[in-house]
Amino acid sequence: MRRTALATLLLTAWLPLSATAASVTVRSGETLSDIANRYGVSVGTLMRMNGIRNPDLVQAGSRLQVPGPTVTAGSGRHRVNSGETLSSIASRYQVRSRDLMALNNLRNANHVEVGQTLRLPNNAVMPRPAFKPVAVSPIPGATEHTVAKGQTLTQIAKAYKLPVASLISMNQLSDPNKVEVGTRLYLTDPSFKTPITTQAQPATTKPVQAKAKAVQTKPVQTKAAQTKPVQTKPVQAKKPVVKTKPVKAAKPKQTLAKSADWRTYGPLQVDWGNWQAMGGSQVVPTLNAQGQALYLAVNCSAKKINATGADGSWKTWEAPKNRFEKDLVKDRCQVKV
Repeated sequence: MRRTALATLLLTAWLPLSATAASVTVRSGETLSDIANRYGVSVGTLMRMNGIRNPDLVQAGSRLQVPGPTVTAGSGRHRVNSGETLSSIASRYQVRSRDLMALNNLRNANHVEVGQTLRLPNNAVMPRPAFKPVAVSPIPGATEHTVAKGQTLTQIAKAYKLPVASLISMNQLSDPNKVEVGTRLYLTDPSFKTPITTQAQPATTKPVQAKAKAVQTKPVQTKAAQTKPVQTKPVQAKKPVVKTKPVKAAKPKQTLAKSADWRTYGPLQVDWGNWQAMGGSQVVPTLNAQGQALYLAVNCSAKKINATGADGSWKTWEAPKNRFEKDLVKDRCQVKV
């Protein structure tokens, strides 16, 4: 029997050793077979690597060479929970069970203690932390919001009581699901300078009374109404009709005579059933996003629009800039803007 074992050692001695090896300390009560199972090698391989003749004689405290690369512990740690096995833990971090056993000096791959903290190899794949949304604290009267880490477009819209669709439209977002941290979002339409809120409610008797008061103002007497923005060079080159003064008849000669037909254009509610022609322009009662009454004027020949301010005076004539302004001029004048 001794001759057979000696012959086996002599034959295996001629075989090449593993290019890399690690060392392990034999613990009290541990056998060569236990160590071999831990590292997934045969007892004969361990005997050959360490010059052992009798596999039943290994001393506690002695160091043995085992095949394979050295397992290095990383910064990761795992606390064993009830129902977990070494195999399930290894699978979770995409490492080998034998590496966990080697790093934590485990004798039995089928037994781990609940509450035990295991060191993880440096190649362990750590799970990403769960996404934690960050609450949005709205600032009263704010016109912009800077996206912070963990905030979503839906949270921001809800905090400022805005439709998500309005945020997407105002900020021209191509992908609402990917809003980068640090992005400054408009909370109001920057071109129209009126707060964008939910869809305006249909007009009632109160807005009609407000419009009647607006009719009594005399925007023609203000400096803004006396200007002639339609006399720009591009307009003069097209038609002499441009020289008309649409703002001279800014005061409607009569109150609303037709039933209201409210149409939505961006933040505006336009009473489409009560357009009135005045001095080459067309004027219509309108409500802004805050429900305030005003008048909106359209000059189809010049393709420009104007509106009254809070004091009832007319602003300057301008070409439509926003999409809803272009749509309004197009619908009223039936021309391509």
